[in-house]
Amino acid sequence: MKNNSLEKFFDFKNKVVLITGCNGQIGNDIVNLFLDLKSKVYGIDKVGKKRNKDFNFINGDITKESQIKKIIKRIILKEKSIDIIINNAGVSTFTNFKKRSKNELEKIFNTNVASVINIIKNYVIQFDKKKLKKGKIINIGSIYGFLSPDFRIYSKGDRFSPEIYGATKSSIIQLTKYYAVLLADRNINVNCISPGGILNKKLQSKNFISKYKKRVPKKRMGLPKDLLTSIIYLSSDYSDYTTGQNIVVDGGLSLKW
Repeated sequence: MKNNSLEKFFDFKNKVVLITGCNGQIGNDIVNLFLDLKSKVYGIDKVGKKRNKDFNFINGDITKESQIKKIIKRIILKEKSIDIIINNAGVSTFTNFKKRSKNELEKIFNTNVASVINIIKNYVIQFDKKKLKKGKIINIGSIYGFLSPDFRIYSKGDRFSPEIYGATKSSIIQLTKYYAVLLADRNINVNCISPGGILNKKLQSKNFISKYKKRVPKKRMGLPKDLLTSIIYLSSDYSDYTTGQNIVVDGGLSLKW
């Protein structure tokens, strides 16, 4: 294959990209990736601010469908399309499960699951209305969508992965498969990336990090940048025949769980 063919398949210049949770640890790296690729980047988050003239920051609440509807409609009206959607936003809780409140459950479900459903629904409505030709949707899942946490690596005071977080990420993996089949005839590809533990020294104890690394064949925790090559592939024309897949990026951890 000639180099110019490669450049064509991986050309993201002026592609319109919408990223939720854009100011989080992973979201920040995804935004910078597409800015470096000269894409037109729109990011939604409840916190943060516009960084530069090339980044379109939208202060919004994705748990409110009315806001999602307006945002997607406004972007497509301006740009004529949204080429890539990355459903990256996610929250968790760290209270004891015996004390889990209804409000906590609703907040996590609405952010991690209902928002994805509403974003895809409103995107498809505009996609059909504007007779768009192609789309890529990437959902960010987690290995805890198909694995239970290993409680042996947590010490008292560590922030462990709760049951509701895993339940929502399992939902994301299943929704990915469902929408991949439903939207295939529209030429919309839907895939998922499930990372393992992402290093965050501000929130993770040294003891937890040490124990976690010993469980991983690659002997380290993940970094946000580890997801970027999978995001590039799933966003590119090279992935046109790849849909409904869950790409696990965990350094081999789930293979020896």
